[in-house]
Amino acid sequence: MKDYDESTAFLGQWGRFQQVVFFLLCASIVPNGFGVFSVVFLTDIPRHHCLIPEENLTQDWRDAIIPIEVVNGKQEQSRCSRYRLDVVRNLSAQGFIPGRDVNLTELEQEGCVDGWSYSKDNYQSTIVSEVCVPI
Repeated sequence: MKDYDESTAFLGQWGRFQQVVFFLLCASIVPNGFGVFSVVFLTDIPRHHCLIPEENLTQDWRDAIIPIEVVNGKQEQSRCSRYRLDVVRNLSAQGFIPGRDVNLTELEQEGCVDGWSYSKDNYQSTIVSEVCVPI
């Protein structure tokens, strides 16, 4: 087996060209590292729920249109569904009050057909709130 120095002798000595290339490669690593590290701060998924379009709904129905789910022992608004907008609009127009006149668990649900509404409590924008679009 050959010696390492003998095997790499054809590359030449550690000259000016090798030094320039080495330090340029080292300098390019720093911005790449910051770019990868920034993903930690940009990819958090903010709290969100289905978007409620500007409809003629009472405030009671506007507050109740997103179903409540238990997640990790805590009650929070559903991230993926809402009560059907046409049904809620009809019940609101008839003057029914959610929870008193209407049992919300019996209402049909639909997905987030109009998109999502993202909380801006912690972040003004994230990759999720800027890039994700309704399907």
